[in-house]
Amino acid sequence: MKDTQFETLKEMGIDNVRDIEKYTSRIEGDIDILKIYFHRHQGDWFAKSKKFKFQRVHKDLRVNEGTTTYRHTTEPSPFYLRAVDELDKLVAQDKQAEDKKAILLEEIDHLEKVMQRKIEDIRRQIEEL
Repeated sequence: MKDTQFETLKEMGIDNVRDIEKYTSRIEGDIDILKIYFHRHQGDWFAKSKKFKFQRVHKDLRVNEGTTTYRHTTEPSPFYLRAVDELDKLVAQDKQAEDKKAILLEEIDHLEKVMQRKIEDIRRQIEEL
């Protein structure tokens, strides 16, 4: 994971993107609120988080191909969308690592069971001699 691919998060003041654990997003009025949670380090009492607010972009859209008036609407800012995209990539990478870890642990459990059965079989054969 290269830190250079997370330029938007760097611009937001997040120095170490590897510390990000998860994020939440919500809308309050015409503001998008992005809350980023960081991994808790040893000795910390609480997990750290940072909250960012992004003003939504206001637009007037033509309704029914211009036969009626314009309708006022808002949409997320491009900077906010880039930040969420980068966070999605980070969270997906962490999820892949967790999935890989779970798969490897399952393989170890299976291997232990196979080895235990084989050892029991060999001991049984020795007893039969």
